[in-house]
Amino acid sequence: MAPRRQGATGEREAEDAQGCCVPGECLRPREPVRVEDAVRVLCNNDTCAVGRYMHRECFEQWEAGVLAYLKSCGRARSWSERQRHQNLWTKKGYDLAFKACGCRCGRGHLKKDLDWAPPGSVIRADEEKKRRRRARSGRTPAAVDVRSRAFSLSSSGSCSPPSASSEPSASPTHVVPHAITSAKRNSKSEIVSDRIRAGAGANGIFSRRLDFSTFNLLPKHKVNSYQIKIEDEGNHGNDDTRLFILSTLAGQHKPRVSCALCKETLDVFDRYPLVDGTFFLSPRQHTSSAVEVKVEGRTQYLTCVCMGCLERCDPERTIRCRFCGQKWDGSSLVLGTMYSYDIFMATPCCAERLKCNNCYKPLLHPHQRLNYSDYSHPVTCPHCRVLDAHFVKPLGYCFTKRAFPLFQQWP
Repeated sequence: MAPRRQGATGEREAEDAQGCCVPGECLRPREPVRVEDAVRVLCNNDTCAVGRYMHRECFEQWEAGVLAYLKSCGRARSWSERQRHQNLWTKKGYDLAFKACGCRCGRGHLKKDLDWAPPGSVIRADEEKKRRRRARSGRTPAAVDVRSRAFSLSSSGSCSPPSASSEPSASPTHVVPHAITSAKRNSKSEIVSDRIRAGAGANGIFSRRLDFSTFNLLPKHKVNSYQIKIEDEGNHGNDDTRLFILSTLAGQHKPRVSCALCKETLDVFDRYPLVDGTFFLSPRQHTSSAVEVKVEGRTQYLTCVCMGCLERCDPERTIRCRFCGQKWDGSSLVLGTMYSYDIFMATPCCAERLKCNNCYKPLLHPHQRLNYSDYSHPVTCPHCRVLDAHFVKPLGYCFTKRAFPLFQQWP
């Protein structure tokens, strides 16, 4: 079901004026879409008036969510990460993933316009060639932020889910062990102690990672730059997400954080991967160790989950829905970075999770679904008219560590 072809250069101003057409939350709502640094998409609804351009960061976050959906579809389950990314916008992959590509118009599905080249693309192609040469010479590739990435504060604070964020420019064959080798080679000359100045107000309280051995807990196919955030995305190390996390924790004098599930203490590092797990922002304080922050005028809580709980390394780390018994799985989330939404509430599994926090009446139909980040946004209940982040509920209300019986508070 290929979307219709649209576009004449004469329509450019009108398209720009419509703003970013990303389904769900725009990461830069106050900034117009500049065609020179945008991604063009097509909707197969002939009457769609939402627009045809997305901010590049918004597209990458949205695409990461579509890739996460593709991972669960038919023959795509056996594809590698690289194959899924290569096939996504071709007929081979899009026929499987189009259901996750709903347009905001509500009557069509979006698809990346592979035939469109933005102004300045020649320069961008030259830069890509240089990047590839650097990668071949031994530099570590840029990693994914979000998965339905990443979605990090550079993605409004965020990644996509589960799963994450921005689209990696390098092949998944560039794996973390290469970064491990580089880190070990430079460690003697660069690291005098395990405490160094992290910059940007971090006050030198954070650890410098000496190696990546803790990630050996992961299955081998996950030890790559898609699953683990390795490098800054800003120039000269000025990555917004990293600086936001480090400055926030430094202001609270917290060089360590606790896992929201198992309470294990985790060191925070001055460079990516920032933690042996992942951070996320939630409108609810799930644990007393979560740090209160202000993001775009809203109160949020910076929370952490360790790698062991995300991967469910042992049965004691498994949590399941108290109402339907389905297990929560965080293994598709990118490690070492931050998601801008509540990762526990981003994939409600049953109707009980879709009820108002005040009157307990359903806010959505059982089969209606939102984008991952939308479940963390305040909404007004149509029944009692109370405005709240209704889909974000206490962990103890939604989950239990016991297989049976259900409906029992999480100890």
